Parts: sequence; C-alpha cells; structure tokens
Amino acid sequence: MNIVTTQQHNASRNNLDDSMIPAINIVFLLLIFFMLAGHIEAQDAQLQIPASSSETELNSAELEIHIAASGGYTINGQASQQSLADYMNGLVLTPDTVVICRIHRDLPSSALDPVLQAVQQFGIKTLSIATEQH
Repeated sequence: MNIVTTQQHNASRNNLDDSMIPAINIVFLLLIFFMLAGHIEAQDAQLQIPASSSETELNSAELEIHIAASGGYTINGQASQQSLADYMNGLVLTPDTVVICRIHRDLPSSALDPVLQAVQQFGIKTLSIATEQH
C-alpha cells in the first residue's frame, strides 16, 4: 500500500513540475530580451540649451535677467555684483511678476539653476527663457 501512495504523490509532483516549465522558459526569454534590447548608457555630455527659432520679440517684462557667456548677470539692463537672490530681495515681487531670462546659447543648462531657485523662492508663476542669437 505504501508503494501505490508514493506513485500517486510522485505523479502529482511531476505534473506540477511539468506545468512550471513554460513559465520558466518565458521568464528566461524576457530576461534575455531585456538584456539585449535595453542598453543603458551613461551620458557624459552636458545638456546644451537650444537656440531660439522665433523671430518675434518677447513682451516687455517687469524683470529681465540676462546671463552672459561669462556667467555674469545683468538685471533690467544693470550689471549686478551681488547674487541674483540678494538683488531680487530688494525688489517688490508678486506671484504675477513676469520674469524673462535671456541666456547665452553656449552655456550649460546648470547656469539657469540660480534663476530657477530665485523664481521658486519668490513664488513667481511666469518665467520665459530665451537664448541669445550670438
């Protein structure tokens, strides 16, 4: 009687193993597919800001920031020796203030970080970014 019980137990175990083989095959095929199709590449190049393709002039702004190729700031036509946040602290800014940032096209996108932080700090809702045509 023990022999019959063992055979039935082995038969049900073999059926379970046989039903798992297609699932294991699919998992390995998916693994191979994603290993071949998904190529992860580290990007060493810095993100470059695109040149402006619009010929229309931007509307006049309440605050215009110009970032030169050297990284220096000109705010409303005046060169600023202090940081952008310090200069903006002296102004009366509301969330409705319009800010236009003109940046030299050869600067990396990280040059915009101080402008973005200052705009966020003062809760300004409208920021336009334009590249210079140099």
